[in-house]
Amino acid sequence: MSWYITLLVCGLFLVGVEIFIPGGVVGAAGAAALIGAVVIGFKIFPPWLGWLSLFFILLLTAIAAFVWMKYFPKSRMGKALSLNQKISKKDQDDSSWKPGMKGTALSILRPAGKALIEGRRADVIADGTWIKQDAAIEIIKVEGNRICVREVKREI
Repeated sequence: MSWYITLLVCGLFLVGVEIFIPGGVVGAAGAAALIGAVVIGFKIFPPWLGWLSLFFILLLTAIAAFVWMKYFPKSRMGKALSLNQKISKKDQDDSSWKPGMKGTALSILRPAGKALIEGRRADVIADGTWIKQDAAIEIIKVEGNRICVREVKREI
């Protein structure tokens, strides 16, 4: 009976510690201890109490997980361990670079390099072909901080 209680308490404790020490090893040890408690429960109790023990362990684990997920993030320690930043659409799309803007390659783009686009320097990436220095370029797409360009014919 003492091994049953020891494995049950240690298993729940180790599963809880897994939050602070990520990696899966501690959580796996806790799960193994809980499985060991179930096996010992079936050996020391009659069959119906073994099943009741299994149900009790599953219920206790579910309640502990629910309470942990509901109340831990709101605690002082939970707030310290959690990222609480909201990302809005403005934060993602605040680039002043827009498709269709034209400029000049300041360096050879093979495929990345420097360009002067509407009077501002930028790091750009060619669309798969090498572009010569001083060639006319145009932005074809902007993905985050990546500016993709293609060579265009100079207008006379």
